Amino acid sequence: MPTRSEVLDAAIAVLAQHEPLTLDAVARETGLTKPGVVHHVGTKQKLLVAVVDRIVELWEADLQGRLEQEHAELKDPADRLRAYVSHALCGEFAHSDLALIADAQLRDMLCEQWSRRLDPWFGFELEGSPRRRAALRAARLLADGAWFNASLDIPTVRDDEREELFALAMELVDEGAGE
Repeated sequence: MPTRSEVLDAAIAVLAQHEPLTLDAVARETGLTKPGVVHHVGTKQKLLVAVVDRIVELWEADLQGRLEQEHAELKDPADRLRAYVSHALCGEFAHSDLALIADAQLRDMLCEQWSRRLDPWFGFELEGSPRRRAALRAARLLADGAWFNASLDIPTVRDDEREELFALAMELVDEGAGE
């Protein structure tokens, strides 16, 4: 019998296969019956909320690892934004990372849930002149675009450009952080 975490991972796998997330699809992926999936996650709405939480947990683990690897002693907002830029430009993503927009009726709630959990990584509390804040926003938007396109399998960066793009994004963070 799969655990709740395994059921959520199966739901993420369904999304990664570009399938609609339904209780039936998760049941097929796990080998459970639909009532078995309902036992673990409840309604489809609760399933989506739990899937977004699971994806955020996976992101947070990667972000925290990048933060500790790069700046073990520094944990200020600019360092968290650097970790996000690194995650977005160097990480691996699948269609399932877009779970927060998987259901039009739940989109507002799921986006709010996503933002509440991940906003600390995006540099919102950074201060400075409009130019500095704009540099930080530019780095964030560059990272968001890279993540979004990677999640959709849209090739946007050539292999020989990736390192330079990462360096440019980090220069923007440094400029915004006043370094």
